[in-house]
Amino acid sequence: MAKDYYSTLGVSKTASPEEIKRAYRRLAHEHHPDKGNGNEEKFKEINEAYQVLSNPEKRQQYDQFGTAFDSRAGAQGFSGFDPNDFMRGFGFSGSADFEDAFDIFSDMFGRPARTRVRRERGVDLEMEINLSFEEAVFGTEKDISLEKRDVCQRCKGSGAEVGSKVSTCPKCHGTGQIRTSRRTIFGQIAQVAACDECEGSGKVAEIVCSECQGSGIARRTKRLKVKIPAGVDDDSRLRIPGEGEAGYKGSNFGDLYLRINVAPHSTLQREGFNILSELPLSFYQAALGTQVEVETVDGRVNLKIPAGTQSEKTFRLKGKGVPIMGRSGRGDHLVTVHVITPTKLTKKEKELFKKLAGENGESVDVDESFWGKFKS
Repeated sequence: MAKDYYSTLGVSKTASPEEIKRAYRRLAHEHHPDKGNGNEEKFKEINEAYQVLSNPEKRQQYDQFGTAFDSRAGAQGFSGFDPNDFMRGFGFSGSADFEDAFDIFSDMFGRPARTRVRRERGVDLEMEINLSFEEAVFGTEKDISLEKRDVCQRCKGSGAEVGSKVSTCPKCHGTGQIRTSRRTIFGQIAQVAACDECEGSGKVAEIVCSECQGSGIARRTKRLKVKIPAGVDDDSRLRIPGEGEAGYKGSNFGDLYLRINVAPHSTLQREGFNILSELPLSFYQAALGTQVEVETVDGRVNLKIPAGTQSEKTFRLKGKGVPIMGRSGRGDHLVTVHVITPTKLTKKEKELFKKLAGENGESVDVDESFWGKFKS
């Protein structure tokens, strides 16, 4: 049956990226294998669906090619073709039979049959990490701890009790494979499958490890020091390769993904690799010009305000923004000024403004009660 990634996450085909993200987080938390009622297979399905639907290019390919889409390689083949339907015509009903069919055709054309060995990659993990505004800008190192399924510390992943022998599997004689024959519509066909005694490893323990019961995996809390690169943004995702859960008996580890939460700054905002701030100026400072101190992530710097500056004018402090990830250089710090018009004037100040207006040929005859409204 073709996979319906939208149904897996419980969202519609028109769902926004934010809706897909919320659905994934909720379901991943609900079905994570670490939980008592978790479901590892369901968790893997949820991760696979999210990896496709959270990637705009993969999602477009999936929407276009549907059942012929392969999440690992993009769109392949022809839309609407289901190989299972083709194989059912030859008497193959399930996914195992479908894989067997490929083994059969391999033998027919002189290629070795597929060997299915149980070497499952470990589960990917995700956790949130909190950063200050400055830590996100300049990068930092964080100590984190996570509980996960890791290589058993007692048997070092071998699955054998300490001091016991690990010997060659008597069933497959160390090959990890069992060769069998089966009668098919094409005649007697030889096939190779993983040995069910040693699960493809070719080795069996005389006494299985008392801590991991022979799996080579045990739960433990692991502490890590992770490097956060300069320039990470809020809600971005950082991959730590090989720090997910251990795979089965020596297979690859999963990865750890850190979801970045950046605390807001009291006066600064971020827009991409630029930093934004606002600066109030008095009417006099804007008219006459001045020099003021501006807070930046590098400390306070002087900014020259030219005479006649208008409200909402933006000044650029070049190179005072966020480091650009993957490249050299930094964004800029943009300072937008707001000219504050005086609201409470003394009688002398009003007279001076009237004289200034007269110098420019402007009429300022207003009701005195007008100024009183601003004093109240």
